[in-house]
Amino acid sequence: MSSHAHSRRAIFLRRSALAVALSLLNLAAAPFPDVDDTAGSWEVALDGSHRKCRVTLGSENTDGPARRLRFPAGCRRALPILNTTAGWTSINGRIRFLGTDGEPVLTFEPRETEGDLVAHASTGEAFLLARTQREPEQPKGVAPLMAPLYARPVPPPTPVDPARAPPAAVLPGVYAVDRYLEREVCKISLGVAMLNASGLYEARLLDGCHDTRLQIFDPVAWRYEAGRLTLQARHGHQVTLISERDGQWRRDPDVGATLLLRKAGP
Repeated sequence: MSSHAHSRRAIFLRRSALAVALSLLNLAAAPFPDVDDTAGSWEVALDGSHRKCRVTLGSENTDGPARRLRFPAGCRRALPILNTTAGWTSINGRIRFLGTDGEPVLTFEPRETEGDLVAHASTGEAFLLARTQREPEQPKGVAPLMAPLYARPVPPPTPVDPARAPPAAVLPGVYAVDRYLEREVCKISLGVAMLNASGLYEARLLDGCHDTRLQIFDPVAWRYEAGRLTLQARHGHQVTLISERDGQWRRDPDVGATLLLRKAGP
């Protein structure tokens, strides 16, 4: 073999060795390719329901092959599947919530039609994962109950047929306030005393409320118009709810923390 052929073979072998080395380096880094971009605040929601929870994908390591996954204690009841998670990882554009054994509990992948990520549990339930925005600084007196949680646009109000909505006469009474289905955190009284000619009636938060955001919101009035129940805070902020079924109302549009009212008494 000529010296020229030997030279070309040597160059080829060096390039091949370099390519193999780079491939091995990439594989070593593969478990967390986008940690800096992926870490942060996200929202997990059970598709087709009002159950949702904010989770934090931490950038710090756990004892195993995952990154730290954090969420409020209330999430354990709202989304029980989170009880089985111990961390998260990101591989090839997929975000995985891992169990204590390191096996995937949920694997979130991009949906073709929307910007959210979706994962299907072994139970058949579908869970959505969406990036949340950093909450904007609120003016003094504005309750964080109203702060937006979505990076995606706020959905439009649900159409309501006033002819099929509950009559105004059945609204006054005491309502249990739920953050998640069947979890009472406070009670609100919708009174019959009219406050002014604009159609506002007296409302008040009853003693024993254990929700700081509702305490700050501090509803003082309510009105009912065209099938929509509006609660007004002491500092002027408002929340609108629509009837789901007899005696139960939910916030609409459905943004932020879950808010449900259930008739609990006259």
